[in-house]
Amino acid sequence: MTVAAAAEAARGAQPLWSLVPVGARAQYIRRAAVAMLDELDELALLLADETGRPRSQIVRSELLPAARGLRALADDGPRALADRRLSPWFSGRRTRLVQAPVGVIGLRGPSASPLAEPALETAAALLAGNGVLLDVPAQRLRNVFLRAGVPGELVVPVSGDLGGVCRRVVDLPRPDRRGTLLVLSGAPQTRVVEAAMAAAFAGGQGAGRIVAVAAPGLVQALAARAETLRVGDPRDPDTEVAGPPEVIGPVTGDDPRFLSPPPGPVLVVAEVPDNESAIALVAREARDAPISIWAQDHAKGERVARRLPSPSTWIGRHGEASTAVDVRIARHVVARQLESRPRWAPDTALSVDAMAALAEVRYGRESRRWPALRALVRTARRER
Repeated sequence: MTVAAAAEAARGAQPLWSLVPVGARAQYIRRAAVAMLDELDELALLLADETGRPRSQIVRSELLPAARGLRALADDGPRALADRRLSPWFSGRRTRLVQAPVGVIGLRGPSASPLAEPALETAAALLAGNGVLLDVPAQRLRNVFLRAGVPGELVVPVSGDLGGVCRRVVDLPRPDRRGTLLVLSGAPQTRVVEAAMAAAFAGGQGAGRIVAVAAPGLVQALAARAETLRVGDPRDPDTEVAGPPEVIGPVTGDDPRFLSPPPGPVLVVAEVPDNESAIALVAREARDAPISIWAQDHAKGERVARRLPSPSTWIGRHGEASTAVDVRIARHVVARQLESRPRWAPDTALSVDAMAALAEVRYGRESRRWPALRALVRTARRER
């Protein structure tokens, strides 16, 4: 199906889908999580064949996070989409924030995540009442939503320019968006080594770099631990890494291998003389990718985290980049303000004195608010 034909079909189905109550739409997303778990083994083997990543890694870093994320969207998404009152009850008007569907959303790859991120963005868009066109290989993902009962016109894999047919296009995390471990002075080396193995090789979190304040023996410890990982067939459940892992370093922050880590199971370690140099290097080179901070104490790690521009930052661990439900939902809605006025509207129907009293209630000194409120109540009774 062409992009134009898919968009036309989605535009035809989306208005009816948007009329389905959000709680009922959440039930479809909940069933999608069940469908994904039903097909866990099959999907893991297929993705292992396609990506070359070990089956165990696919399960840990793609399928299980996707199922958890789908359930979180189903449970918490209706609250995130609910109308929110913006005006106080005594203001004389009712102002609400309404989050309306965009219409047809485009999800554009290529993506570093073969299933989890496309699944969660698709689910968020559907929950918000949209149709979805996916410019990524997504037939298996579509089948999961079809098994959940979602109409086929609302989830369509396509190949082509989405900008001309979709009202909004969301870019999925890029394949080159590899994470960085920032290791400050005094950080526990043993924990750093184990986290780096999971992040770069065995856990599928996509870390490709370490920036470390001069840490004697760190590179050697990383290389020695990497040699113990089980290398083998991606389909074998005991395989931890599909190809021989490689640790490169120590290098400088200007080394081309650090600036652009080679593809595959490669971890590049840059050493710098002090904490400030390490923070500056990470802020410069890793601003769009996940970062984990390793420090002597948690409070120091938090202070450093606030200085970094990364969209996802961990302290003392390197985990999944799990986007909060509210943040993910916000990508797929249009915020609108609705305002209505009850029969008694003091700021238009009352005297200037009453309007001044209302201003005192809203914004005035504490000592003058209650007398002003009593005056407003007396005025409202007279106006009935």
